[in-house]
Amino acid sequence: MNKPNNPQMPFIWPEPLGSTGVSRYETELPFEVAAQAAQCVFGVVSAIDARATDWMERYLADNTETRLRLVVSIHPTCRTSESDLQNLLHLVERYGDRAAFKVFPEASLFDRSSNLLCLCGVGGDTAVSVGPTENMGFAPTSPSQANLASVVTAATFEACRKWFDYLWGIAGPLHSDVATAMPNLVLPEGDVEAARQWEDYRRSCLNHESTTAPPVRAVVDPESGEVVLVDQNNEAVPSPTEAIGVPKLDPLAEYVARVFELGALVSVDKLSRIPPLEAPVKPEWFGVDSFRQTGMVRAQTSIKVAPFDEATLKKIDRLRRVSGELLPHYSFALADGVRWIPKQAIPLFEAALTAANEDAKKILGQTIGDDIQAFLGTQRERIRNDAQRMYETYHPGGKIPDNAVTNILDELKARLDKTKADKLIPKVAYSPVAFNPSQQSEWSSPWGQAFALLKGIAEFPREAMTNRFFWQGIRTDEDVLIQAMNVARDYLVEEYGGRKAKQRAELELDLIKQLENASGDTLAKCQALWSLITTGKEEAVLALVADRPVSCPA
Repeated sequence: MNKPNNPQMPFIWPEPLGSTGVSRYETELPFEVAAQAAQCVFGVVSAIDARATDWMERYLADNTETRLRLVVSIHPTCRTSESDLQNLLHLVERYGDRAAFKVFPEASLFDRSSNLLCLCGVGGDTAVSVGPTENMGFAPTSPSQANLASVVTAATFEACRKWFDYLWGIAGPLHSDVATAMPNLVLPEGDVEAARQWEDYRRSCLNHESTTAPPVRAVVDPESGEVVLVDQNNEAVPSPTEAIGVPKLDPLAEYVARVFELGALVSVDKLSRIPPLEAPVKPEWFGVDSFRQTGMVRAQTSIKVAPFDEATLKKIDRLRRVSGELLPHYSFALADGVRWIPKQAIPLFEAALTAANEDAKKILGQTIGDDIQAFLGTQRERIRNDAQRMYETYHPGGKIPDNAVTNILDELKARLDKTKADKLIPKVAYSPVAFNPSQQSEWSSPWGQAFALLKGIAEFPREAMTNRFFWQGIRTDEDVLIQAMNVARDYLVEEYGGRKAKQRAELELDLIKQLENASGDTLAKCQALWSLITTGKEEAVLALVADRPVSCPA
């Protein structure tokens, strides 16, 4: 048996690897990693038993902030017993408002509910696990059952929420009387001969050799999980989806698509940025027209006043713009002005923003104090004297009006008042993004952005090991950030920091640069870079670089 399977969303379970016994899941439930990261879990589960209630007990104990809301569907003769319902009541007693359950008895033995768990993370990430397998996934599974675990959009999650709220409204409350009154029904044993006939029938249905068509069997690749249908000669035959023209992602496209799903587009929210502390003032206050025009020549006068010395102003202004300066250290470029950040790097990035914001507030506090009006009072004479000298450049021997100085101070106060906000540096916005290789036309292709992302991912750890200025200004722990940015399972990250790894990093950075500048198809470049990142093999890169035209020296 291969190493335990820890699938990444989206995935179907049980996967062919599990159904064939090639591998087993690393956790009790296939979707458990996503569940552990959830803050809110709701949905409907059917026919639970002690395995499910025990899992809920451990789950609530381990995740002290998580809240659980479940409708339990039961039907006559299902595995759920009185003791299972009593266990749910004990969970409510033990965890209070963090756990709540309702019961929905189905009308008959033949009715079956959906099994849907909705997972909402701390950062608003949303995912679902939905399918026919009962008992939260602890029931025996059949290869014919397809349970989907997937990240979903906000709109899809909202539809699930509305559906669940309705079901919760019509389901019955779970209390002690309901638990103790549940009848312990079992299916009648039936006729032994009937059971034998059904088993014979089932065996004949699954016996491919009994048909006139050539027998076909499924072969599962133990590494990729890819399913190939082969005939009696072990020759591949078309799959049913292939026969009807369903597009199939090749390994590279699937790899890139899964990488894209591990992050989001990120941009600086310029609307949340406080204005520069150096306030523009009206030239008219200095007795100068804002605009002058002579014939075809036009002049515009601009005057600004700073509330404190230039060195302090520059230091605060730099911190005010730090979001954009920090972002490249925690994200990758997809195109000019478009950046992608790994979800696991977001907490590190926001911690850096918080630290920079605290630095800015500290400098402002040391400079201005708690009373802006009092601070400006201490600066009034300096501002008056500087304004007077500026006024004299326009009107030699003249005196700046007192109301002009008052207006300047009012403008500076309006600017400084905005620094009392909780955030001195701008916020950022995250947006979901997906890679779809089928969306190509004469004027569009997804592979340019794919190459840019793979290039950034490959360069990050290699630059970190070889560029002595790389970590300048970054306060995040080096090993933690390297792991957070390693969304493509880069082979070199496992050897990060070693002497041989550094030597490899220098050579591969040069190869990546040559690959970027080489002529040729972008898809081929992505394939070459993919091979380099995942295996360290350079052959595909070297083949493309060798075809690059030699540039003439300047």
